[in-house]
Amino acid sequence: MKVPEMLEHLPGVGPLIGRIAHGPEGALPRRETTVTLPDFTAVSLPNTERALGDGRTLVVRNPTVRSPRGPGLTVMTYNILLGGQRRQALLDYFDNLEARGRLPDVLGLQEANIPTAVLLAERYGFHLAYQGHDGGPGARLVNGKAFLTRHPLVDAAHFTYATPDAERDAAIMRRGGDPCELPEDRGALYVRLEVEGHPVVLYNVHHTLGDSGINARNLRQLNALLQHREVMHAVVLGDFNANTAIKTGGSWLMAHLRTYDDTDTVEEYEVRYGEPHASVGDEGVGNIADPRLRHELHVLEQSLPETIAHATTAQVRLPDGSLMTPKQACAELRSGRVQRGSEQWLRLQDIADSATLTSLPDENGVVPATGKRFDNLYASPGLVPRLFEVDRSTESSDHQPVVAHYDVRTPGLKDGKPAPGTVQQPT
Repeated sequence: MKVPEMLEHLPGVGPLIGRIAHGPEGALPRRETTVTLPDFTAVSLPNTERALGDGRTLVVRNPTVRSPRGPGLTVMTYNILLGGQRRQALLDYFDNLEARGRLPDVLGLQEANIPTAVLLAERYGFHLAYQGHDGGPGARLVNGKAFLTRHPLVDAAHFTYATPDAERDAAIMRRGGDPCELPEDRGALYVRLEVEGHPVVLYNVHHTLGDSGINARNLRQLNALLQHREVMHAVVLGDFNANTAIKTGGSWLMAHLRTYDDTDTVEEYEVRYGEPHASVGDEGVGNIADPRLRHELHVLEQSLPETIAHATTAQVRLPDGSLMTPKQACAELRSGRVQRGSEQWLRLQDIADSATLTSLPDENGVVPATGKRFDNLYASPGLVPRLFEVDRSTESSDHQPVVAHYDVRTPGLKDGKPAPGTVQQPT
């Protein structure tokens, strides 16, 4: 065990460790080329296996875009699984949302590809910004990310994180030579929208799985990107490939003494979720056990503090369409009415912790609770969170979609100066 992780077990030290500053980051993320196309027929569909694209950011402003439902800003983040592998289930889910007037005005998708992104944008009346890279000679694979928006799309770009080859190679060595996803590049897909007359920037991320140090570096570069933004209203969303519900290492004693509440420490997670098991590639506590990553998460929350914790309503939509709040699930777990370890107990655990990741079945065919909130949204002051919802009513991916709704207020001051509200510049 590393020394910082040992120190986190001492009372009062865990929060301090999470705030230790690290050295300068060095190179900022690289802004890739953006290409604007006149309509969807102008989009060239790749003939590669995954159809991710050539690394350029594609922008299509839909001439038949549907009007935002409003009021305010409603956003979904959703990892749709390998380009929408369960396509019919995905379309059925979005069809149902649209028919019920619940399809958000902005969708941030991870593991998208060009055909699926174009299909969804055309089918449901969205503008589109998309980026991905199939890799190949002299280039690394970048998993596809897309923004679909009914609000006016002003600007879009992809910022690719700088990861030195030496750090990547060292991470692969830490895995015993297994590269996992480490050869891939990661980054943030950025868009600037106009929402009720306000400029709003959004960043869509899909961070590294397989090494907590590289994941922490991803988050550090995202934080640097946020520090250089020139628009006050901002939302970061996506698949962080780390349990963003965990804040500190915590105390072994307190983890055993506390009654069931939010699982927000490493120790609580280990006590409540038992023996490590694989949950879609992330075993046990996973990446978030690394205090460097928790520190960068703390920095992100300092910059964009409007989270699930501040939402007027936090809820989980169940497979039958009914709703349950995390607080209600915690109360059931504390009540003694539900047998510990039963199927009902496992599902209540995921509701209590607003988990967004679905586990693989164990050797007995039981789907364990993951308790992992890989998919999340963070917003700046001035975007007032009214709703945070994890939707468990669809099985169109191994992740659950997450929806947030914000009231858009006039922004305040940033660093003592009025926010200029200008388009983000290349770095």
